[in-house]
Amino acid sequence: MVIIATDYISVGGNRYPAAADWDAQSGLLAFGADNNVALWEPTDRSQRGVYSLLVGHTDKVSAVRFFTCPSTGTQLLFTGSVDRIIHIWRPVQSSPKHFAFACKLGHHEGAVNSIAVAPGSDIIASGAADGTVKIWRVECQDVEVRGTLLNTISMKPRYFPLAMALRLLETENPAKPMILAVAGTTNIVQIYAAKTTASDLAFQLCATLSGHEAWVRSLAFMEDSRGEPGELLLASASQDKYIRLWRVHRGQTAPVMSDDEMISSYEQTLSNKAHMFEASGSKYSVTFEALLLGHEDWIYTVAWNPNAGKMQLLSASADNSLAIWEPDPVSGVWLSAERMGEVSTRKGSTSATGSTG
Repeated sequence: MVIIATDYISVGGNRYPAAADWDAQSGLLAFGADNNVALWEPTDRSQRGVYSLLVGHTDKVSAVRFFTCPSTGTQLLFTGSVDRIIHIWRPVQSSPKHFAFACKLGHHEGAVNSIAVAPGSDIIASGAADGTVKIWRVECQDVEVRGTLLNTISMKPRYFPLAMALRLLETENPAKPMILAVAGTTNIVQIYAAKTTASDLAFQLCATLSGHEAWVRSLAFMEDSRGEPGELLLASASQDKYIRLWRVHRGQTAPVMSDDEMISSYEQTLSNKAHMFEASGSKYSVTFEALLLGHEDWIYTVAWNPNAGKMQLLSASADNSLAIWEPDPVSGVWLSAERMGEVSTRKGSTSATGSTG
């Protein structure tokens, strides 16, 4: 009897910043590999590398995101493509680390650039090169996964959304409000809020954050363990080589996190006005928190440490380096704690800004 089995898979990753995602719970890494999605378990002791390819898209995979269904705890995988379609994959019952196609979401008229999910919510968002963000509700049952389009947000002034971040807001209302940050081929970050995540979900533009000088390529929310419950930090990374941190605070004034009077005064001069909005009877403010300097080229990605007790931000740049940022325990000032590079061994290559190394 002859048995044929896959022994080794060799694939390269697509050159899209949003085309990879790591799930902290399962330890799985998924990334776009041409029209396919590759699955890799970095902590696998056998070091087998990529162990599975998900086939189904008809063009390059440009966005990948893991998602845990709040009602069932089922882990899903969302993948968006240049083919304008989002595929939803669910674990194979007999082998949880392998995924099978569950359903697809259409309606976009351009390449899918970004997919955002919010912990504890069944709402997801997708942004595409058609200049729109679409809001979906995902229902996961024992044998069926279904996605329903709730509404479409057209970007005004028109731009292509390249990055999004989604999060529930702290409130006593059982139908919790939600905040959505969107950015892309413009130098601003737009903040949308929905008063409820119930059936009548509708996002309204409530703030426009300025300060960046080039396209914004990545956004990420994280709950600030140093502040009050529900306090959020939003990181925005740009082609201007800078990372900006923004604080989302429940109330009209945000607390000062630094104990140093001189630093606190300096931060206040950097801050623009407090952007106020209201949702589900609670008032919220968005204020500038910190400016992180150190990269020498475009910054493509930022990601928070999933460990809630560890305030750390990872950034990846076209200067061939990774940096880990964290606040100083005494002053509260954000500093580069670790820096890793050069990642590339090729010299004389052209960087994103046209410089040579």
